[in-house]
Amino acid sequence: MKTFQDKPFWYLGTGAYWFVTSLKWFVLFLLQPLQVAEVVPGGEKNGAWGIIVAIGAFEAMIGPAVMGWLSDRTQTRFGRRRPFLAIGAALTSVALLLLGQANSLVFMAIAYLFLQISDDVATGPYAALIYDQVPENHRGKASGILSMLQLIAQIVAVGIGLGLGKIALIYIAVAVINIICALITLAIWHEPAAPERHENEPLQVLPKLSLQSWIEPFRSPDFRWVWLARFLVAFGFYLILLYVSNYLSDRVRQLTLFGLDLGKPKNGALAAALAISLSGAIGSGIAARLVDSVGRKKTIGICGWVMSAALIPFALIPNFTVIFCVALVFGLAYGIYLSASYALAADVLPNPKDAAKDMGIWQASVSTPQVLTGAVGLLVDAGNRLGPGQGYTVAFLLSSAAFLTGCLLVQKVQTSR
Repeated sequence: MKTFQDKPFWYLGTGAYWFVTSLKWFVLFLLQPLQVAEVVPGGEKNGAWGIIVAIGAFEAMIGPAVMGWLSDRTQTRFGRRRPFLAIGAALTSVALLLLGQANSLVFMAIAYLFLQISDDVATGPYAALIYDQVPENHRGKASGILSMLQLIAQIVAVGIGLGLGKIALIYIAVAVINIICALITLAIWHEPAAPERHENEPLQVLPKLSLQSWIEPFRSPDFRWVWLARFLVAFGFYLILLYVSNYLSDRVRQLTLFGLDLGKPKNGALAAALAISLSGAIGSGIAARLVDSVGRKKTIGICGWVMSAALIPFALIPNFTVIFCVALVFGLAYGIYLSASYALAADVLPNPKDAAKDMGIWQASVSTPQVLTGAVGLLVDAGNRLGPGQGYTVAFLLSSAAFLTGCLLVQKVQTSR
């Protein structure tokens, strides 16, 4: 049974679940703040939404690594990772349907946590795909295609949001797409059969899941730098994504793009997201060709400066046309950054026997910042009480600094170009 194939259908097929993972979280982070705002007083909505995100993030700090660790030790005729993807995908669709019906803050928090757990069951093992099967000299290409799928998913998310309108219908559509994409990935993504063990051959003993095994990958300096760099970039990204809908509603207000009135804040958030996703998909397409030849570190450093600079006018000028144009520039650099970042993470994993567990720990660098960005919601509300939009301005300037710092830290990595 064939595993890796350097062909478009293999990259796209195995990346289908990566596509829908991006789709569902992008839809959720844009629309659930509006759900929360419907049941929470206006002055407390950012804090309430931030608490929900923080609850899920606490679980996501350990969930992907635990599931990855389990998959490293699982042997079935279907493979090590694929059973986790099948079960997690099914549970994820159920969680999405529950979120679409949530009409209270408690219900939303429970459904959100269920979604986070279900997603970790699938994506913790799935994250090891590039390391498991893609040769190092093809990882930049694979990462570029996965990043492009991630950003195209965000474009699809905008189309679903604008086309269906009602939040409940949007969640139903995403739940169905989630199952379809899981089936495509399971059909294309084959795993090599487990090697047969001879009668007198000793059993291979893999490390147990313990605090020591959790700390072990951080003994590698390169893994530490890559983890911290991704943490800072994710922190900056979530500061924008979590609060942009409320920022457009509270601060920008007149959502006109080159004279065209967009109407509701949801439409403005979706339009800004579309700008980032379109230019980001172009950036990922460019990166798929360049990251393996130019190098991961140089690419990430340049992108850091561009993303950081783009966020300054976004924070200081509450004009939607300016925000839209800045989003195009930011998205192009972000798409290239994502491609290089995934390839870099696969390059520095310290232990091949614990690849999925260590990739899960790396994934925690993306989810852990949500604990902090969720808490920032309380500070955003406090800042806005001091002056119109001040909380949002401080949050987005902080985001700019986080992007630049994270991308510069990557230059300390020694084992990848």
